[in-house]
Amino acid sequence: MATAREAQDVRAEPRARVIDFGRLMWSEYLGFVGALVLFGSLFLTWWSTSCSSIQGQAGTPAGCNINSKLHGHPGDFTAFQTYRFLGWLLVAACAAPFILGYIIARGHELTWRPGEVTMIVGMLAAALILMNGIILGRPGSTVDLSFGGGYWIGLLGALLILAGGLIRQAQGARARKPPGVV
Repeated sequence: MATAREAQDVRAEPRARVIDFGRLMWSEYLGFVGALVLFGSLFLTWWSTSCSSIQGQAGTPAGCNINSKLHGHPGDFTAFQTYRFLGWLLVAACAAPFILGYIIARGHELTWRPGEVTMIVGMLAAALILMNGIILGRPGSTVDLSFGGGYWIGLLGALLILAGGLIRQAQGARARKPPGVV
């Protein structure tokens, strides 16, 4: 048999958390911009060969190296056309600032500083972009392959995600406690 208190607990409906965009700081919006910039860059040219197309020896324009091909084709290539998995990893990285914004707008309690995970995701995205173009060299084993604007715009977007997370976690820094204090 249920007591009056148990009946009251059953009838009490849990209050739904309300999304309050007023809880967001400018650092979250910086991360949003970075994610949109990075996502948009994935559809721009990341790599270009010296020839847009090759029509045999007679139809090749001046300054065009017929050996300049990426994956067997000349032309301009997006991140998705160049890399097998990197484009999809960067799409996943674009979600991090929006997930952080949702968590903060809902007022959820976190066991880590808000922005830490977004900062790490931005750092990883920037490192992946740098590794797959500058540090480990250009993709494929071709000649006359140059950076497209999308590569640099994608790097900028990843750095904006990193900056947004870094600033947000710095704003939410906890005061350090002396040893022995709980």
